[in-house]
Amino acid sequence: MPVTEILLLRHGHRLAWILDPTTGKYTSTHPYPTGLPADPPLASHGVRQAQETGQFFCKTLIGFAKQDRLRIYSSLFYRCLETLRPTMETFGESLGFEASSQDKLMPTLKVRGERGIGEWFGHAWFVQPKPAEPARLRQQYFPWLDEHYQSRIIPSEHGETIGELHERIAQALARIVQDVDREYAEAGRGEEEVILLLSGHAAPIIASGRALTGQMPDDYDEEDFKCYTCGISRFVRRKVVVSPDAYYDAEWKSNGGVAGGWDCILNSDCSHLSQGEERGWHFHGDESFDSYGPALQMGPRVSDGSTRRLRPRTVEDTNEWPPKL
Repeated sequence: MPVTEILLLRHGHRLAWILDPTTGKYTSTHPYPTGLPADPPLASHGVRQAQETGQFFCKTLIGFAKQDRLRIYSSLFYRCLETLRPTMETFGESLGFEASSQDKLMPTLKVRGERGIGEWFGHAWFVQPKPAEPARLRQQYFPWLDEHYQSRIIPSEHGETIGELHERIAQALARIVQDVDREYAEAGRGEEEVILLLSGHAAPIIASGRALTGQMPDDYDEEDFKCYTCGISRFVRRKVVVSPDAYYDAEWKSNGGVAGGWDCILNSDCSHLSQGEERGWHFHGDESFDSYGPALQMGPRVSDGSTRRLRPRTVEDTNEWPPKL
């Protein structure tokens, strides 16, 4: 059972965007590196949070990196990859090579961009934002991004309800764990212990805690799993999965979670951050935009990166499920 632990990292504090639900258009007073809607970079404070997080990961995960027992996945939105930048650069320095040479000297530590753990954008009549393509992100901004990795789960362009978000996350996590288990098993390293590090967003992180543990509250708005900016949640696997069909079970809410089930050991821990817990978030209803087309009097809604809502989305899995070992 290679994957024994999962670390969930929320991105650092970001810049804001504005959504006008009467038009479905996202805008911002700040220029974004990718030029895409709802794809802001980190604010200066978020950059400091990411730097402190990178220092922490270099101390705690560098041994796993050197032994090739670490796999890193991330949402493809710029803020999540930017949060990983200090970690990847520090890994490179500790392992003795420059970012430009990572292609040859650190292939297994490339970050795999997975849209299945990407941002939550509510169900809407308009097309919701999507991230830049991996090839562009790697060439222009993040040389350690694996441009050849293909996302296992592709969300619907029109967003999703909270229930659909949880299903999308459950499927994505099950697929990621299965892929890494298989990767090590096929390399004859099935007895080694491997850590997964996933960089993502608030709503998917809460949904991840529920999908991994199987602890689904009756009220989605319940504040169970935390997600402070650059907070780290740690989950330890309970049991070995003996069948490909056991990675994802539609009854994961009552069967103890996906991929064998997991126990939450750290719940968005921020002890590595100089300013501790900041920008906590939790669900505030289903945030659907379906009724906004004719509702011109409603006006815009603002997302400021703090305790208000993120933007949602839906699952449209174009891959065979469950995949076969």
